[in-house]
Amino acid sequence: MSLFAKILTPVDYLMISHNEKKWFDFFLPVIAAGIAVLILNLLPKSISIIGKDSLVSLVNGILQILSGFYIASMAAVATFQKKGMDSVMDGVPPRLRGKKLTRRRFLTYLFGYLAFISITLYFVGGALQLTSSSIKEFHIFQYGWLKNICVFIYLSFVCNILSTTALGMFFMIDKMHEEKAELNIPEKNKVSNDNDDEDQR
Repeated sequence: MSLFAKILTPVDYLMISHNEKKWFDFFLPVIAAGIAVLILNLLPKSISIIGKDSLVSLVNGILQILSGFYIASMAAVATFQKKGMDSVMDGVPPRLRGKKLTRRRFLTYLFGYLAFISITLYFVGGALQLTSSSIKEFHIFQYGWLKNICVFIYLSFVCNILSTTALGMFFMIDKMHEEKAELNIPEKNKVSNDNDDEDQR
């Protein structure tokens, strides 16, 4: 494995195949970002995208908190001791490169991806903030269509983080603590079976 591939290992989460997962990764974020851009255009007063008290500064403040939460969640999943964590997931299990994933491995990929993408987006937002005065000098945002495309792409990543976080929280709250029915043989029947075996001898 190359150095570049090792750095991008968290992005392997996007390569995990599952029909329901596509909604959290792509469809819902794109729909939400499209609605957000539409609302921003309908507002009587425009919202600042970059600079002080802007959309990017607000998102960066949230990402600064979330990135630590994701790393802590990934560590918790990796060390969580419970039956079923290392078993293949129920129903139609998600697959990575053709291999069925266990619940522990899926959640490790999920929170690893969230940590990676949130830190990356935080630094991208920080770079935009630092260069905001220079960007405004180019008058890029005077073209409405170009501004909408940039905001749509940025919000698609933000909404992807939110929807994937919701998926991770669902597994952390519900699935990780789900009790599965186990087959228990009564002790009386077990003793009876042992006696029958001895009689046959």
